[in-house]
Amino acid sequence: MQNNTKCNQTIDFSKSVFYKIEQLSIYTQMLAKNFFEIRRVDLTSDEFAALNHILNNPNICQRDLAKLILRDRVRTGRILNSLEEKGYIERVNDTKNNRLVRRLTITKSGKKLYNEQFNILSQIMDKVLEKFPEEKMIELRDTLTQLETALSEVVDFNI
Repeated sequence: MQNNTKCNQTIDFSKSVFYKIEQLSIYTQMLAKNFFEIRRVDLTSDEFAALNHILNNPNICQRDLAKLILRDRVRTGRILNSLEEKGYIERVNDTKNNRLVRRLTITKSGKKLYNEQFNILSQIMDKVLEKFPEEKMIELRDTLTQLETALSEVVDFNI
């Protein structure tokens, strides 16, 4: 009986959690894009994310960074080339398992720029977060982390 009722219902993907997450992702991407464009900062949201991970994962390699920012190695390489040209990162040759790897380090100017932008962006995000109790945000973050883990086990990114 329950299956018949389910079959007769209209399926509305826009009410699913996956759709809501996609919409939220679009909002946050627009916020980041507008944030850097309006402030005339020579940085993209992808570059900002890369700086974040390089700062918080000293000597990370390009392949590991690609996994963290969910970009393929080619796109990650372009992001890194841009950051290196701007003087925000350096690539240092190293070996790992007898293979040449290029470790990424953030420069003083890269760290300064990241910290400046992070502090301003945090103020904007704090205004949004004022509308939600802290415990709800922690619960949401933890739930989204669990969902991300589940999705990563199902989806093959080929990074």
